[in-house]
Amino acid sequence: MKINTLYYLKNLITDIHVASVTPTSRFGVEKVLEKIDFQKNKVILEYGPGTGNFTEPLLKNMNENSKLIAIEKNSDFCRVLQKSIQDPRLLLFEDSAENVLDVLKSCNGTGDLKADCIISGIPFSLLSKKRKMAILKNTHAALKKGGQFLAYQAFFQFPDILKIPLEEMFGDVQAQYYMFSLPPLLILEAVKKD
Repeated sequence: MKINTLYYLKNLITDIHVASVTPTSRFGVEKVLEKIDFQKNKVILEYGPGTGNFTEPLLKNMNENSKLIAIEKNSDFCRVLQKSIQDPRLLLFEDSAENVLDVLKSCNGTGDLKADCIISGIPFSLLSKKRKMAILKNTHAALKKGGQFLAYQAFFQFPDILKIPLEEMFGDVQAQYYMFSLPPLLILEAVKKD
C-alpha cells in the first residue's frame, strides 16, 4: 500500500512527533539498509515505522526465522501498518520507544530478549532532552553486545541533538550524509561495546 505525501502532511499537522511531509525515498531506505547484516541480525527493532516505508524492505531482506518488532506512537500509522503488512515475523506495538524494554519483555515473556539491530526514524530534534536521553538509555540496554543502532534523521542537525549524546553513550558514532534521498538524510550508526 503506497502512502502519498498528502497523508503524511495530514499527520504532520495533527501529530507533533511526525517530522516529515513525505516518507523517505526508496534510495534513502536502500542506503540505510545497506548498513544491516541481515544474515547476522535475527531480532530487529524499528522505532517510528510510520506507514512501513522501511518495514516492508526490512521484512523482505530478513530471513524466515527473524523477528521485526515495530514501535509506532501514531495510531493512524499503526492502522495502516496492520492493514497493509500481514507477516508473522512483524510484531507491531502502538507505544513509545521509551518503553522498548517493556515491549521486548512482552515479546519473550522475560527480560532477556535483546535486539541485534535497532533502526530509528524518530525525529530526535523534536524531543525534550529528558525524553531523548530516556530513549537512548533504554535503546542501549535493549541491544545485545555488538548490537547496532541506526538513526536516520533530517539532513541538517546540530551534533548536540543526537550525535554527541550517542557518543557519550556508545563511544564512536559513524555519521554519513546522503543527499540522493527526499528528504536528504543524516545516518548515524552506533555499536554497543559492552
